[in-house]
Amino acid sequence: MKKVLFAAAVSAVTTTCALSCVVAPVAAQAQTIKSFVKIDKPAEGAPLLIVTPEVSLSLLTAGGVQEPRSDWSKASQGHLSAALTTALKAKKYAVSEVALDTYEDPRALQILKLNDEVVSAIAWQQVPMLRLPTKTSFDWTLGSGARTLVPAAMTDKAPRYALFLTCKGSYQSSAKAALNVGMALLGGPMQFGGQGLQSTLVDLDTGQVVWYQFNTVASGTDIREAEGATAAVEKLFKDLPL
Repeated sequence: MKKVLFAAAVSAVTTTCALSCVVAPVAAQAQTIKSFVKIDKPAEGAPLLIVTPEVSLSLLTAGGVQEPRSDWSKASQGHLSAALTTALKAKKYAVSEVALDTYEDPRALQILKLNDEVVSAIAWQQVPMLRLPTKTSFDWTLGSGARTLVPAAMTDKAPRYALFLTCKGSYQSSAKAALNVGMALLGGPMQFGGQGLQSTLVDLDTGQVVWYQFNTVASGTDIREAEGATAAVEKLFKDLPL
């Protein structure tokens, strides 16, 4: 079950946001969930790899149905990608980006699938009532094959770390907003849109996940626009160990 907690957490922290991939109601403890292991900060000018963000946004209709909006997803993806690059370049790193659909090596594709599963497991572990009682440390890995994610063109000066970001969520329609006003007056249940960002930093030499962060997008922040995407990434990167 890929990324189900991520969607569930977004739903919980936005009160009644019903994302399409929610399969279990999870009461999130806070709007920010983070985990990391201590690393040595890379030197100035060190190469870093960004895997183009995966973004899935939809329109929440008056009937509560979520209609996928590829135009919103594409716009947000572009803005988030630009914000990631800008933020890391501001830290004096040499940033390169690779799109998911450019990977053809079966080993790299398997690592990407494994990454999805590992991130999902990390997300489950952040919720006290769902975490494994025997797993008390932040110890997650993609294995030594993680280096296959580095494009051949970058092997001369291969990056040590790769950054992944996933965004899921919905925006309510004007009809849904009006309906919520009416439901509020009547004391009935309301359903809102909401978005969440989930990111990991992976050591490509060891495959170890060294940082994980989940944030809900603040109310009034529109990640379909450049300004909103930048604000969301700045919040997400508050504790980035780079």
